[in-house]
Amino acid sequence: MAGDRSFTDYVKSRFFNDLYSAAEKYVEQNWESLDLDLRNIHRVGEIAMSDMTIKFVSVNDLPDLKIEFDVVVDAEIEATEGDYHYDEYDICNQWLSIRCIGDLALNLDDFQIISITPYQKEKTPKPLSDALVPYINKEDLDKVAVDFLRKYYPEALKTPMPLDPSKLAERMGLEVKVQDITEDLSILENTGGRFFCVVPS
Repeated sequence: MAGDRSFTDYVKSRFFNDLYSAAEKYVEQNWESLDLDLRNIHRVGEIAMSDMTIKFVSVNDLPDLKIEFDVVVDAEIEATEGDYHYDEYDICNQWLSIRCIGDLALNLDDFQIISITPYQKEKTPKPLSDALVPYINKEDLDKVAVDFLRKYYPEALKTPMPLDPSKLAERMGLEVKVQDITEDLSILENTGGRFFCVVPS
């Protein structure tokens, strides 16, 4: 895939049906606890989700390559009139947060939905960007660097030295490979045709 990588787009393309089914079931079973803006009907007959849009995905980093992510969706909900004297219906919207977990090392083949709640903005403990890159506050950069060296290259904390990338990759469980870039330049541009990459060993 050339261009930007979006985890939100990946979730939409791979898990939409699972998310839709879960949200649909949640709405049917919990509609009375939702703050639905029903104005046209006199008495609720049936409630059903008629459409759903994924708004964004909030990702929380977990140990190893596991992630926890909240898929925030806009559920369109249709309510029909329960009083046979009237022929009315209402359509309203409810944002839901669908919490999921999975392991990137398993390509999220172990994907699970663990909870669904009405959406409320919450702070993510260890947030990742939509490209699954950690957000690091400026004031935390030194601490993150020291923790990284302590884990993978502790001798550099005792004596200033250049880091050997091959040795660092090996300690991280990675393998360094030299590989041609793709013809569509979707990996790197202006590299003279070759680049170094690291992959799980």
